[in-house]
Amino acid sequence: MSVNKNIIIKGARINNLKNIDVEIPRDKLVVITGLSGSGKSSLAFDTLYAEGQRRYVESLSSYARQFLGRMGKPECDYIKGIPPAIAIEQKVNTRNPRSTVGTSTEIYEYLRLLFARIGRTISPISGVEVKKHQVSDVIETIHSFPEKTRFAIYTNLFVPSDRTLKEQLEVLSKGGYTRVEYKGEIKRIDELIAANDLPGRSEDVLLLIDRLAVSYDNESLSRITDSVETAFYEGHGVCIIKFYTDDAVVEKTFSKLFEADGIIFEEP
Repeated sequence: MSVNKNIIIKGARINNLKNIDVEIPRDKLVVITGLSGSGKSSLAFDTLYAEGQRRYVESLSSYARQFLGRMGKPECDYIKGIPPAIAIEQKVNTRNPRSTVGTSTEIYEYLRLLFARIGRTISPISGVEVKKHQVSDVIETIHSFPEKTRFAIYTNLFVPSDRTLKEQLEVLSKGGYTRVEYKGEIKRIDELIAANDLPGRSEDVLLLIDRLAVSYDNESLSRITDSVETAFYEGHGVCIIKFYTDDAVVEKTFSKLFEADGIIFEEP
């Protein structure tokens, strides 16, 4: 065999090795076998690994060597052709009934980081990807419809625990809001209060923020942005857009909360 392609060891005398001479081919899968106590580990770890690691460390700068452990020179007459070495030793792990493949192999934290960076959260109910929406997401959806398509910006009617529905409607009316949607119809807030024709639940009511038509000019964009931000504010993170097309009413719900289908998900 060619000397240049082999690791040559002469006179290895470590532990159970008694002046062993051996040539091991490089870049090959080599198995060392033998009886218990015959010196397999002494040859693999105490000779090959120790000398390969020692020579690699000596090739580094003195500054780098101070952070690495020093390994002694193995007892042998001659070693040639050995590359830098890595050793993976057998060891007995302390077993825990709650251990998983991830925790035992110490890749669990890396998997968490991987899923947090590139993973997507999917609702188990609808199969829709769960996202935290921003104003830009709403505007992008609006601009995906043809120009002059009519649409309205709504939000949920939020009633604080210390107020009744009537009191909240009065507060909204004083704040400049004039209409709500109830049972699919647009109704004036002052008329509902005057007629005492109040809905039974606030969940059945949508607060109307603005009504517009799809347009791409700067003035329209500014108005849409203000209205969407208002919807997110009044609805505690929820904005609802209804598009009135020739065929049907298309409803899109956006949320700044990491939730979908009534479920609040944990953010990655």
